[in-house]
Amino acid sequence: MEERMGAVKGSSPKTSKGTLGKDQFGEYLKHILRLEHVSSPVSTSALSESMKVAPSTVTDMLKRLAGKKLINYVPYHGITLTPEGEKLAVKAIRRHRIVERFLTDMLGFEWHEAHEEALLFENDISDEVERRLYSALNRPKVCPHGYPIPTKVEDVLVEEVTLYSLEPGEQAEVMSVKDDDPEMLRFMASLGIKPGVKVKVEVKDPFKGPMQTMVGKQKRTVGWHLANAVFVKKLR
Repeated sequence: MEERMGAVKGSSPKTSKGTLGKDQFGEYLKHILRLEHVSSPVSTSALSESMKVAPSTVTDMLKRLAGKKLINYVPYHGITLTPEGEKLAVKAIRRHRIVERFLTDMLGFEWHEAHEEALLFENDISDEVERRLYSALNRPKVCPHGYPIPTKVEDVLVEEVTLYSLEPGEQAEVMSVKDDDPEMLRFMASLGIKPGVKVKVEVKDPFKGPMQTMVGKQKRTVGWHLANAVFVKKLR
């Protein structure tokens, strides 16, 4: 019976995790894709800082990714994704955002908890589980933080306008917020800042000073750091 179960497990596409298994390939590819959008090729130091891991650890993983032809990597010359690496990066981002929606919509997690919780197990689910989660969630378009659930790279690499870039008198709609700082997300929620909310800048102090901003119908003071973590679409 055990041999039969093992054979079925090995042959069934429903149990396959593909390249996004426990080896963290997907997590590295996600970071490389985002960094490459800012500056290409991506430096090892930039990737190390983004992932908050030691440069030596990054170098070891880059060699493995290059060996699987997911990246182009020449020491001291930077990193770029191959077409297959880019495809898997989009797949990893899509899975992460679907799992975040599962955590908030079906399990009742707060939005400041979803990112870190999703990282704990998203690479352990199969493609079939991902598809069924997406269907059970009624095929959401965005994650809890407002980012698109992508099907192609263009869905990921969107131009972002920060709240802080607005000038007094300008109005906008919040589209998304940075998702990797739970305490900041908790504070944003206390201010009423979330995707879909309308904002209007009333006063903007110079030299990276705070902004007096209408968030919905409430006047809020928003600091420089937080305002640069909120992405908006200007309204006419």
